[in-house]
Amino acid sequence: MKNSNILILTAPFGNGHKMAANSLAETFKQEGFNVIVRDLFTESHPMLTSNISKTHNRLFSLGSTYSYFYYGIDKISSTRLINVYRMFGYHTLKKIIKEYQPQIIINTFPMLSAPEFMRKYQLGVPVINVVTDYCCHRLWINENFDRIYLATDDLKEKLIKMHIPINKLEVTGIPIRPGFEEEIDVRKIARKYQVNTDKKTILISAGAAGVSKGLDYVCTKLNTLKGVQIFLVCGNNLKLRNKIDNLGLNNVKTFGYIDEIHELYRLATIMITKPGGITLSEAAAAKLPLILYKPIPGQEKENADYFVHKGAAIIAHTSDEAYEHVIRVLNDEDLLGQMRKSMSNFYRSSSSQNIVQDVLSRYTM
Repeated sequence: MKNSNILILTAPFGNGHKMAANSLAETFKQEGFNVIVRDLFTESHPMLTSNISKTHNRLFSLGSTYSYFYYGIDKISSTRLINVYRMFGYHTLKKIIKEYQPQIIINTFPMLSAPEFMRKYQLGVPVINVVTDYCCHRLWINENFDRIYLATDDLKEKLIKMHIPINKLEVTGIPIRPGFEEEIDVRKIARKYQVNTDKKTILISAGAAGVSKGLDYVCTKLNTLKGVQIFLVCGNNLKLRNKIDNLGLNNVKTFGYIDEIHELYRLATIMITKPGGITLSEAAAAKLPLILYKPIPGQEKENADYFVHKGAAIIAHTSDEAYEHVIRVLNDEDLLGQMRKSMSNFYRSSSSQNIVQDVLSRYTM
């Protein structure tokens, strides 16, 4: 399959799908493939996709309201309404396939147009799903998909119980950025960021979209702790960064969007974050214990519950709980060690390589 064309389809709803697509693309390229990553939603219907994205973000910020959206789509997957979604981006995809002639199509977002296209025209091109959470929405599951790559054995067992053919399922982990799995000189990066290695470091991620409610309060309380330093990654939320900077918190250092965020993970003792699938996988790679901040019902809550069940994380439903959990974990070295060990027990390393090698073994031409 060397020099074959791989088409990776993704979507603009959160950064995780795009990160997984880019990680896979780089790994396929290293194996000699020609790879193209396309945002089928935006290319097909730019204005509609923009409105959907804004609505998605608003629903997400409303918390529990998002669950009606998430599980509502789950329910319509078994009704005739799903036929509308099957055709979303269909004509754009047809043009891309005609131009690019891919030998493999991979989804990092649950889209149905590719398997529908292959079913209609009987082209025989494998269509593969790479699930980017620790749970699996029903849109990921379709009899016309050739393969589904999953994060964990537990998720595989759930799908088997749902009568998904076992020969379509493979546990590989979730593709993450390569920096999280590379060896790193911690002392060197400590000097780079002017970190006092005698202090414990709390890493707080506001998320790429700047999910920030209550984080100013959390930072203010944590700033009073002795022997602790706080890194706050604000993503694209300039308003939050300016707000924190203007508070004059001596132990808090803020960042915007940072490409080398894997370096901050290696410096951290514990992280407060939202439970997105990619973020959780990156934390697992770094064996970084987690406080999962106000998970939204839907994939976030299911991700969070899984990590809590595995002993790798604690959920904080309020800002005060986040503060209290941090103190509890930082003051308990045994608990910290147990959480790190729990990460190691279920984390799947080299996920992108695992997927690429499985593709090579199954679809050699």
